[in-house]
Amino acid sequence: MKLSELTKISDPAEVKRRFEKYRGNAKAEISVSPREDKKYMIRVAAADGQRGRIIHIGSKLADFTKHGDEARRKSYLARSAGIRGDWRDDKWSANNLARALLW
Repeated sequence: MKLSELTKISDPAEVKRRFEKYRGNAKAEISVSPREDKKYMIRVAAADGQRGRIIHIGSKLADFTKHGDEARRKSYLARSAGIRGDWRDDKWSANNLARALLW
């Protein structure tokens, strides 16, 4: 996705601010995703015997950082809380990242 398209559906400065807080001391960086259907790409460096990861997040729809609609935010958070798997235990899961950075 191009930055000009991204700024119509998200607030990159706000997402970056949230990311800096979220990552803590981890060696990770955020950038615009090269995938047409995703907004952001997060690269996490290898640490503690784990391999590095690349995670793509965000659909092509507007997120809370852009629209600010509390009802849509509440609906998304309820929907994404029902996703199966161990995403709650994985700080770098796409669902955790989307919830923390975009919503």
